[in-house]
Amino acid sequence: MKPRCVPCILNRVVYESELVIKEQKKMEEVMKKVVKKISELYGSGLSSAEIATQIHGLAYELIGNRDPYKELKERSNEIALKLLPKAERFIESSKNKIEAAMLISIAGNSIDFGIAGSAASPEELERKFDDLVKQGLYHNDFKKMEKYLNGNIVYFTDNCGEIVFDKLVCRELKKIANHVTIVPKKYPILTDATYQDVKKLGFDEIVDEIITTGGFAVGVDFESMPEKLKNRIGEADIIISKGMANYEAFSEANYRPIAYLLRVKCKSIAEDMGLPVNVNAIKLYES
Repeated sequence: MKPRCVPCILNRVVYESELVIKEQKKMEEVMKKVVKKISELYGSGLSSAEIATQIHGLAYELIGNRDPYKELKERSNEIALKLLPKAERFIESSKNKIEAAMLISIAGNSIDFGIAGSAASPEELERKFDDLVKQGLYHNDFKKMEKYLNGNIVYFTDNCGEIVFDKLVCRELKKIANHVTIVPKKYPILTDATYQDVKKLGFDEIVDEIITTGGFAVGVDFESMPEKLKNRIGEADIIISKGMANYEAFSEANYRPIAYLLRVKCKSIAEDMGLPVNVNAIKLYES
């Protein structure tokens, strides 16, 4: 948790509150309570993901809406589905279809409403998609991770929209992998894909298993993680982790090997990963 994380979290609370609240007085009440809470948590030793979880949980309670991003998530999936034929053509024309599918899904990771450096609307992904893909992978550890991909894979998803492209990655992985477990959220939080989202998109026709993260959390709460998921992680030849919030959580743990697939949109995470901001990356951490 770095100093710049504080205004970032607060800006996101403003964003999600404005999706629901129209009265200035109510907004003031929400922000007063959220600011008080973050001042209590900051400096406590909790990670940015743990603090964000508590803050967004409080914000949802105060605004009286457990899924303020619902409409945005649905639009994100609709836009991604429109881009699907283009994504399929790119993968089909590529030498390595798994690597190409991963690049497509990382381009989709630009969706992350309410924070600097991300797509401001689902429609922005549609406009910028070609450019994001053309940028390629600034950091690419695909060759290093390839040796693990014929084994047991546990794949942690991130946002709606990009989840459409994650399905393409899983489809290509299943051609060589022994077992693929996909891990969405159990409860709605931010723009993250839930169990219902992956079921609706037909992931159960592609992967071997769907297990949720368990508790309400930004990223992953390892304490509330289902026992079955802990077992799958223990058996995994590799964990694939999508997006920044999952990085915030997993970088505090020692699970290895783990490959992070993400668009780097945040200076704090860029510094931690040794990468610049606004690049596409596959970065592998081994034992």
